[in-house]
Amino acid sequence: MNNVNVSSEISPIKTVIIHTPGMELERMTPEASMELLYDDILQLSSAREQHAQLKQVLQKVCQPLEVSDLLMDILEDEKIKVSLVHKLCRQLDALEMENFLISLSADALAEQLILGTELKRDTLQRFLSTRNYALPPLPNFFYTRDSAMVVNNRVFIGNMANRIRIAEAIIMSHIFRFHPHFLCEDFLVDASEQTMPHATFEGGDILILQEDILLIGMSERTSARGIDYLIEEFKSRHKIMHVFVVILPKIRATIHLDMVFTMIDHDKAVVFPPLLLAKDAVDVIHINISHPSKPKLQRYPYIFDALRTVNINLEPIKCGGQNELYQKREQWQAGTNFFTISPGKIIGYGMNYHTYDELAKAGIPRVEAADAVTGRVDLDAMDRYAIAISGNELSRGGGGCRCMTMPALRT
Repeated sequence: MNNVNVSSEISPIKTVIIHTPGMELERMTPEASMELLYDDILQLSSAREQHAQLKQVLQKVCQPLEVSDLLMDILEDEKIKVSLVHKLCRQLDALEMENFLISLSADALAEQLILGTELKRDTLQRFLSTRNYALPPLPNFFYTRDSAMVVNNRVFIGNMANRIRIAEAIIMSHIFRFHPHFLCEDFLVDASEQTMPHATFEGGDILILQEDILLIGMSERTSARGIDYLIEEFKSRHKIMHVFVVILPKIRATIHLDMVFTMIDHDKAVVFPPLLLAKDAVDVIHINISHPSKPKLQRYPYIFDALRTVNINLEPIKCGGQNELYQKREQWQAGTNFFTISPGKIIGYGMNYHTYDELAKAGIPRVEAADAVTGRVDLDAMDRYAIAISGNELSRGGGGCRCMTMPALRT
């Protein structure tokens, strides 16, 4: 059985990779939060409590796998341990830490790699360095969607826009290559194996509408050069035929496409109206690569018109409802960022009440996470639902439920 296959945003989820936030959040200062694109430093106990709601819901509907467990498993193999540590230390200019890290047990090393390794002040250069860590903490790692993604039956590892996050990509590459649950040999792209400083791309900008159609955001994190690089890879694989590029404003509120658009059903998407329902607010470029030697590019002023050219007809559900004030507030709180369990069955942040009201009007009723977890509501008996988890702490990191979930297998 193929343990890696995702050909749609909405096909029933079977396996998903998550990371429960840990003490790495406690190592973040207000100054570091700006560098890591957080809105603020997060309070760990609240973040863990809210993430636990997400995990408990996922356990009801699929198999969630924890990054820390997968990492610990592969580090039991000495050769993999040496390979991973060497690559991290080389990429992050921390070769002085290599022997120390290799000497650690698998569980201690897994914790150390995520928690961060403090810089030794044992040379003049390191004594004078402004860095606090040889290997930085990874407080963004609970957004597992950013650094890795499965497209059809191949993995791609992102080329992170922020160099401080390269460790996440390297770890995910090793997990997919060497963990017995995956053992992936054929990667679509593995940016951790290459040097492409300007060709950046991250998973939050890539939506799989159908096995041959992708929607990609050109954003703060995903560059035009990065998209061009991906398209050349798609041409050689002969499965992706159409790529629609949404050119997003390079501002904090729209760091990724899934902060303004997520597909939640065969005929529905949650969208941020000021950008995606106003013509000419953003450009959409259709890149037709059905004939790889002669790609065709065409500009559209409106995303839904563009998608209709390939027979994808979506009804927009407005993040924040009808009022522009609430639209802006709830978009900032990841109000479009839903994770789809299966068509019309989704998880998001319950604080976005106006968005949930719009979902209910569209036939997708709200279900509280506690009711889903305890069985007070029988999810199997419902055709559609929108599960609401607490997210006031998690959202301050700048993402939502789609960001925190990396599907490995959908059916």
